[in-house]
Amino acid sequence: MNTDQDWFVNVPYRPRYSAEESSDAAYEKDKVHRRCMGRKRRAGTILFVFTFAFVAGIIVRAYLFFINMKGDGKLAGRVAMSTKTNETHSLWGWINRVKPQKKFDLAQSDSYGFFNEIANEDWEKMKRGTMMTIDLQYGIIHRTSDLLSESGANIYSNLWWNDNWKVNFSCREKIRIGGYWICDPIRIASLANEYNRSIKPKRKKRNDPAYMCVVYVSGGNEIEFWGQYFDFLWSRQDQPHSVHKDDLLGCEIHVFAPNEQAVHEARDGLFLHNWGFRPKNKGNMGPAFKTLEETIAELKHSGRISVLALDCEACEWDIYKDILSLKEPIQQVLMQMHGTPYMANELFLAMQEAGYVIFNRENNGDVDVWDYSWMKLAPSYFNWKE
Repeated sequence: MNTDQDWFVNVPYRPRYSAEESSDAAYEKDKVHRRCMGRKRRAGTILFVFTFAFVAGIIVRAYLFFINMKGDGKLAGRVAMSTKTNETHSLWGWINRVKPQKKFDLAQSDSYGFFNEIANEDWEKMKRGTMMTIDLQYGIIHRTSDLLSESGANIYSNLWWNDNWKVNFSCREKIRIGGYWICDPIRIASLANEYNRSIKPKRKKRNDPAYMCVVYVSGGNEIEFWGQYFDFLWSRQDQPHSVHKDDLLGCEIHVFAPNEQAVHEARDGLFLHNWGFRPKNKGNMGPAFKTLEETIAELKHSGRISVLALDCEACEWDIYKDILSLKEPIQQVLMQMHGTPYMANELFLAMQEAGYVIFNRENNGDVDVWDYSWMKLAPSYFNWKE
C-alpha cells in the first residue's frame, strides 16, 4: 500500500496547492488549455501581420500613384493622359515594385501629353540622340555658313542641305499624307476627344467652339491632302484597336486657297477659305491674303490648331516668325523650304529655341526644295542636365 511519500515520488511534480489540482486529470486539462491559448496567440500574430501588410500595401500604392502623377501637362488646352505603368492591377501589385517597373511619365511630361506609351528609358535615349544631333549641328553651322546665298542665287543649295539640319527626333507613328509627314494623326484625334469628354461628355458637334482637333493646310495640293487625311481616318475608325472608340473623323480641316480650288465632294469637317497666308512684315497684299494671326482670330481657333501644313513658295523664311509669335503654340508645323537664303540658319535656330524638334525631312525632287516636319516639345526635354 502506497504511502503519501510514495505518491509524491511516483507522480511528476506539479506546483499545485492541493492534491486535486495536482491530479492526472487536472494536468491533462491544463495541457489542453495551454495548447489552445498558444494557438490563439499564433493566430492573433498571423492576423496582425496580414492586417499590417494589407494596410501598408494600400498606403504604398496610394503613395506611388500620387508621385507617378507628376508631369501631367497640356499644350494649347489639350488634356494630358494619365501616367501609365506596366505594374499588375491586383491588390498585391505593390509587391512587384521590388523589381524595376517601366514608367512613361517623362515622355508624357516632355510632350505636353502627346506621347504616353514611350518608356522612360527609351525616352532618355531619344533625348540623348537629340542632344548629340543638336551639338553636331552647331559645329556644322560655322563650317558651312559660306554656302548660304546673299544674292538669292542657290548655287550651293545641294551642298548646304546635305550637311545641315538633319532629323533630330524620332516619331514612331509618322505617316505621309498628301505630301506631308504627320506624327501620329490618330493620337491627335484621340487627344481632342479626351479633351471634349473632360469638359462636356455630351458635346459632339464638329462646329462646337471647343472642338480641339483643327488642321490648317495652305499651298501645295491642299485638296489631295484633306482627301487622303479623311480616307486614312476612315480606314482606322472601325478597327478593333481604335482607342476608346474615339471619333477619329471629328477633326476639322481648313484649306486656305486664294485661287478658290473646286471641291469635288462635300465631306463633314472640311472648310474651304478663299485666302492664303502672308507674313506680317509684307504689309497688305489684298483680300486674297491674311496673316496667320488674323485668320486664327477670325475663325476663333486660338489654342485649337494641332497641325499647320504650309507651302507658300519661299514665304516660309518670313512667316515662321508669325508662327512662333502666336500666344498658343501649334503642335506640329509642316513646311516646304525653298532655296538657301542667308537667313536660313535663323529659321531653324528660332524653331529649335521655341521647342520644336525635326522628326522628318526629305527632298522634294528639286535640289533646293525640302519638306520639313516639326513637333513642339516642352522646355524640360531640352534640359540636358536632368
